[in-house]
Amino acid sequence: MLLTVPAALPGQTGTVAVNGVSLPYVVEGTGPPLVLIHGWAVNHRYWDGNVGELARHATVIRYDRRGFGAAGGKPDPTADAADLKALLDQLGYARVYVMGHSAGASAALTFAVRYPAMVEGLVLFGPGPTSVAGLPPPAAEHAPPVQEWIAAGRTHGVDSLRAAIARWAARSFGGTPTPAAMERARRMLQTYSGADLLDPAPPSNLVEPVRVDELATVRVPTLILVGEQEMVMVRQVANVLADHIPGARLVVIPGGGHTVNWLEPERFAAEVRRFLRVSAQDRSAGPVRH
Repeated sequence: MLLTVPAALPGQTGTVAVNGVSLPYVVEGTGPPLVLIHGWAVNHRYWDGNVGELARHATVIRYDRRGFGAAGGKPDPTADAADLKALLDQLGYARVYVMGHSAGASAALTFAVRYPAMVEGLVLFGPGPTSVAGLPPPAAEHAPPVQEWIAAGRTHGVDSLRAAIARWAARSFGGTPTPAAMERARRMLQTYSGADLLDPAPPSNLVEPVRVDELATVRVPTLILVGEQEMVMVRQVANVLADHIPGARLVVIPGGGHTVNWLEPERFAAEVRRFLRVSAQDRSAGPVRH
């Protein structure tokens, strides 16, 4: 199937209603459509430092996942893949490349498994332990202190919750964040409501999570990206994905950890560009896998 880009969309911003919530989106650039899915507690502006370069080579589609940023509803990982399908249906994209970071990688992987006809290629960047159902939880010394965050939020309010998350991220994400990066992270965290921790809603279960035994069904080019200083729990998940997704390529980017795309945007963009270029060459040569 040829990748087609609706002519009216590049440069467009808007909001669409999907599955009972509203999702804001931004479309920029020219070339094959590439969806960027942000991770937990942030929003589509997570990609601000990367979209300029990526949009020179792709039509970049960003949006706020439900419950984050300016999107409606409460966070619900069991709805993310269905929300993305509905968003793309409304925007007129039948087949896309999908890249997700952290919890967004889980949404990207689920989308690829549940809606394979819509996926041309898959990039899983810093995939977290929720990416695949049934994986053992990270060891206590590596796991985020979620209960501490909840206690801070319930005792002192959502600003304390955000501050606790920011302190943990600064210690755990790897690399030395610049003052500009710290301020950027602070601004994004101000849009996080904390609802999924402090007032969670029942999951919608619109889409089933991906199981380990389903990873072999991914039949599109797949790139797994991690920073060289990535957290142990993320590196473990990345290895599982690389071992079980046929033909997946695992790349370690020097110079940072969980947010290496902020600290090393040129290296990050180069790997994504290379993936898009090689995938296009493979597509023109015929089916990638049988």
